[in-house]
Amino acid sequence: MLSQSFYQRLQDLEDNIAKDQELLKDFEDELRYEKNPKLKAQYNRDIEQLRKSAADYRQEYKELQQELTNEPPDRMQEVGNQLQEMDTKLDVLLNGQVVIYEDLHQMRQTLLNRYSATEKATLEAVAQELSQNQLVLTQKLLDELEANQVSEQQMQQMLAVLEERIPALPPSQAAVVEIIKAPELDAKHKLKVTLPLVPFLVDYEGELELGSGFNIKSAWEQLLAKLPRR
Repeated sequence: MLSQSFYQRLQDLEDNIAKDQELLKDFEDELRYEKNPKLKAQYNRDIEQLRKSAADYRQEYKELQQELTNEPPDRMQEVGNQLQEMDTKLDVLLNGQVVIYEDLHQMRQTLLNRYSATEKATLEAVAQELSQNQLVLTQKLLDELEANQVSEQQMQQMLAVLEERIPALPPSQAAVVEIIKAPELDAKHKLKVTLPLVPFLVDYEGELELGSGFNIKSAWEQLLAKLPRR
């Protein structure tokens, strides 16, 4: 059984991470509009200090992990996720990528908003892995699918390929493909939910025209050609 001191250290770690995440949010807001080089330099120095704090938090987290003898409590996983989020935000701010980060976040949210609450929860981890080009193409394919520009035969072909490729996917993504087996859903709905998985099975970035001349038939044929049946 874990000691009271373990849980107190874990609580202190959670509190410190939460405070620094609030500071990072403040710095992000300031850097988004700040033009003064001196002020931006000061913000960056402050952010560097937070990076050092994050390193201390990771060390404390590692020491707490070493005390575990059985299954870790759920709070440990939550703290680990918070540390990962903090590292990601630090990298974004220190690399001057605030605008890019915000744009990608918005694009991912726009994609997820096309789905029901249950589907959104299932697809959230998938959306976080999609690059900007992958998000754009996925949205375009979904637009054409919902506009009934994809034939029943093409839908069935893609679903069959995706089902066969389940073993090639990580467990979190393979869970999405299980929707293919749901008897109550039609082919169009199944494909809508599983389409965001295609980038994990084939590298099509830079090979398909994403501008106003986007051709769904050509894109679909190229994707199917790159996803051969086993």
